[in-house]
Amino acid sequence: MIRRNSLFFFILLLLSISVRAQEPTTSNIHLGIFSPISTQGRQARELSPVFALHILQGINRGNRGASIAGLSTRLSGNNRGVLVSGLLNRVEGADKGLAVAGLLNSAGNGRGLQIAGLHNQQNGNGFVQVAGLSNYSRYEVLQIAGLVNISRHAGMQIAGLVNIADECDYPIGLVNIVKNGEQQIGVQVYDDASANLVLRTGGRKTYGIIGAGVGREKERSLLQMEAGIGYRIRLSPALRINMEAGAMSKTDFVLWKHTQFLRTLLGYKLTPGIELTAGPSVNTYKYSDSKIFADNYLFKHTSYTRDFSLTVGATAGLNINL
Repeated sequence: MIRRNSLFFFILLLLSISVRAQEPTTSNIHLGIFSPISTQGRQARELSPVFALHILQGINRGNRGASIAGLSTRLSGNNRGVLVSGLLNRVEGADKGLAVAGLLNSAGNGRGLQIAGLHNQQNGNGFVQVAGLSNYSRYEVLQIAGLVNISRHAGMQIAGLVNIADECDYPIGLVNIVKNGEQQIGVQVYDDASANLVLRTGGRKTYGIIGAGVGREKERSLLQMEAGIGYRIRLSPALRINMEAGAMSKTDFVLWKHTQFLRTLLGYKLTPGIELTAGPSVNTYKYSDSKIFADNYLFKHTSYTRDFSLTVGATAGLNINL
């Protein structure tokens, strides 16, 4: 009851101030419910306070300190401080501070940090974007998204699914569509006599791996799938090392078998668009009944509740640039 009375009193106070005020009480502090029901009234669009607090929606020209709103904040100028809103932050100018929103951050330009539960939109240049779903920017040093990153120029992109960029040397995702990068499709065979069709997409340094094929387990043919990430180390124009880490599963939708792998593949360019790769791998949890390295364990532990091992394996493939 006391809290209700306090909130009611606060609302009445703001209403009375906004009605009586011909001039804003101060250009440094902005309190309100929603525009123009606030201490700065209709002049808020011309002012850049040091502190702003709104129950629902806040509007100002800029922000020089901290601006907090229950639903949304909109700035027609620049943000040089901290924006925190329950749903939306919109900065029409440069976002050079920290913006945090439950759903969406949007800015024209800036070198700040955007954190959103859903999407970050930077129409110009930015610094760091972190979103639960997606990010967009013309230029960004770092993008981190649960699903998709899009940028013309990016330093590093980390996504749960897809990265899209004109230029990005360090994309980390399952699928990376990079204009100045490298995309390969190829056939890969393993030491247990199984084989996958594998797609590798990425930049000059990092790339994503997805593949599917046919494997054998207990005298049965199984669907085999793999996913992972890789890193390229260039030794010469025709020779490089491809270091890869990921996971592989085999299943006939009754039996499931999972493993993780680390492999080092030496790649040799037969032509600029065709690469031959081969190298050793280390696999967990009895990765395969190897035809080459049968019963070669680096480590093995068996108990009533747990069966774990590290095994040696090998991989070879032929890849074609797309």
